[in-house]
Amino acid sequence: MSTIDTICLSRAEATPAIAGTLLGGDYSQDRESLLKRIWGLYCALAARRRGRLALGEMSDWQLNDIGVSQKDARQESSVPFWR
Repeated sequence: MSTIDTICLSRAEATPAIAGTLLGGDYSQDRESLLKRIWGLYCALAARRRGRLALGEMSDWQLNDIGVSQKDARQESSVPFWR
């Protein structure tokens, strides 16, 4: 089997190796659900961070165009992404 064949395994072929048992039960669905929630949280936090960084880089004209004061924009861009 070549390297590319190993990388390109279909989900059906990869499922037996991934869906192991833990403490006598198959938790693959729970694990997948947890990973989806974690990924969703990461994506939301990353989008929030990108938005705040963009807000911090906007000029006075751009801020005025969207109706945000410079003070509010600088204050919001300094807030950590997890809040």
